[in-house]
Amino acid sequence: MTRRCPWKKRSTPPAAVPASRRPASFVRGEHEFHIVGYNARAALANNAHYSILSGAFEVGSHNWALDCSFDDDGHLASIALLLLTAYITDDAVVAKASLKIEDPLGRWPAAVWESDEAYTFHVWSGNSWQLSQAGRSWTLPVPEAFRGHESRYVQDDHLTILCTVEVLQAEEEESAISEDMQKLLFLLSEPKSTTPACMLPDVTFVVEQAEIQAHRLVLAMRSPVFAAELLGDMREGTTRHVMVEDMSASTFRAMLRFIYTDELPIKGKTTNERGCKQKCAARRRVDMALDLLVAADRYDLEKLRLMCEKILSESIDTASVIPTLMAVHGRHSCRQLEASCIEYLASDANVYANIKATEEYKELEDSCCSFLANVMDKVATCKLADNHAGTSLCRPEQRTVSMYNTSEVAHSIHELRIPNFKSLHTSHGVKQRFSSDTFQIGGHDWKLEVSVKEGRISVFTVLLTDPGTASVRVSLCFMMDDPGDNSPLILWQAEETFNSEGDSCGFSCLISQEDDVSVYADDGSLTIRCDFVLTNKLCTVTSATSASVEDMTLAPPPNIVSHLEQLLMSEKGADVMFLVENREIHAHSLIIATRSPALYTMIVAMNQKEEYIIPVWGMRVEVFKAVLRFIYTDELPPFEELALAAGHGVTTIAQDMLVAASRFHLDRMKDKCETMVGECVSERNVVIMLRLACRHNCKKLEGYCMKFN
Repeated sequence: MTRRCPWKKRSTPPAAVPASRRPASFVRGEHEFHIVGYNARAALANNAHYSILSGAFEVGSHNWALDCSFDDDGHLASIALLLLTAYITDDAVVAKASLKIEDPLGRWPAAVWESDEAYTFHVWSGNSWQLSQAGRSWTLPVPEAFRGHESRYVQDDHLTILCTVEVLQAEEEESAISEDMQKLLFLLSEPKSTTPACMLPDVTFVVEQAEIQAHRLVLAMRSPVFAAELLGDMREGTTRHVMVEDMSASTFRAMLRFIYTDELPIKGKTTNERGCKQKCAARRRVDMALDLLVAADRYDLEKLRLMCEKILSESIDTASVIPTLMAVHGRHSCRQLEASCIEYLASDANVYANIKATEEYKELEDSCCSFLANVMDKVATCKLADNHAGTSLCRPEQRTVSMYNTSEVAHSIHELRIPNFKSLHTSHGVKQRFSSDTFQIGGHDWKLEVSVKEGRISVFTVLLTDPGTASVRVSLCFMMDDPGDNSPLILWQAEETFNSEGDSCGFSCLISQEDDVSVYADDGSLTIRCDFVLTNKLCTVTSATSASVEDMTLAPPPNIVSHLEQLLMSEKGADVMFLVENREIHAHSLIIATRSPALYTMIVAMNQKEEYIIPVWGMRVEVFKAVLRFIYTDELPPFEELALAAGHGVTTIAQDMLVAASRFHLDRMKDKCETMVGECVSERNVVIMLRLACRHNCKKLEGYCMKFN
């Protein structure tokens, strides 16, 4: 196949010494695969090698698909779980899986299969670091209850397969971003005389007569409301003092801590406290979460809002449910938490009765009767829906759904005739080529190509049109018909994906001189037939089912790292400019001073010379951009992308990155680059690499080099 593999390997192997990670739990996801026209699959029984593919779905940061294979009678024989993720830095991916096929009419128990233990996808094979496609496929057996009883589970020619995948994820090593940003928070209360000027606070908030200092850039980066107030055209954008009303100073300080660190300043539940102390701690926890929820909604801090919602949803009881409902009343962004409170009130008649007996409820009857009436209406609606469903109101898990429709499968047979086959088969001359006429299948143009040389015959199928972003999946079977009406001779069969115009698939030695195929020749000519089964479309739809509060907090909105990355890309508020290879690159002195004092020293030195453009000599622009990205995010871009952009090999770029990390005293970046350079060490360059390691005091890289002695 002369196409680029969709999961083409990186030009370098994965890390030989992976970063320190702590094991975490399995991440779970579900995919519902609908096969429409299931019985029509029997018509393709002669093409049993042809399988059908689900839409891609994501679980645990990896992309997956289901590949359903059929036997000679057109019955479902196996379901393979395919790992589709293109670039994987780990040697292996560990997953569990289960299959469930239900009777649509509910007459029979569901056919179920579950894996007894986790399966390891070995995505790299051998010392050559060649990508193992075989290691990306896990064949799952069809549930035993389904075999021989397909009619129970196929309704209206429609079969639904539910696959649950659990992927083991290691928690990423902790980023130093929060720790470094917390230093800025400490400077707000105790600025030092040695503190760089750019790190000093530049705005003061007056909250309950208390003055609380902060940095405009950090607040604007984290909150669109603060961005409009402090960097926009509003009055607060030009003043150093901003009044904050309807909020306590303690709540504002707690919100600032979250803005700077991504941490929620609320202690978790404890089980070692009992009685009055435990109740008081729980009450304080709920009160702080309620105050921060209102603050998060006011300043559009979505992650903080979700974290507070999770605490409040876990703390719903007779004492907290009404205050929580009052806090979220009229706030569209808090609908999930409001629904949880209503469900709690509707769960038991005694619950609502106990709440109505409290003093707080009686006070609300006098002051907020319309609010209570609204709550009672929602509780009544919830009970009605609960009775109608016959079960408690639980939100369905979010899952992906894809559909395969056999009506979108094209089946066609095309032939190519080789004249004077006998003389060509025994000749030893130059290669001769034959091409079929152009034919169309599934809206695409194709042709067959045959070449004959020294008794060897090669046959290929060629795609002549550009499939665009949608690849074309084709099952091919090359065969020869017997003039005596005997069974055809199958020469070669395969299933391939064509991604671009000019892609070809076939076999370079379909027939050799030793093969006696003369019985298949007719009047001295040989006809090769190609049987096509083509999938042109695959409709994939993601369900719109909403996740619960707990589900939403598992994948929170962008954190401080992503906000810093957006700040770097947008250049908003940038106050320093670097010149690298005649390219201007803008950045923020506050972030650089916080994360890379060595680079900030360059800025100070040039400012003292009244130079406002800081030249960076002896460094590629792509490498410097990667350095800035690490300063802002604690992450490095793929070295392959840098090499492609710079027009150099990965080894060269890896060395340059290591030198840059050492130059700017970025120890964490240096450690990552040492690993990457170590992967590039070979017998040819080990001496050069050892010199590099000694020059920059790279002990880890020295260890890589010593393995070659």
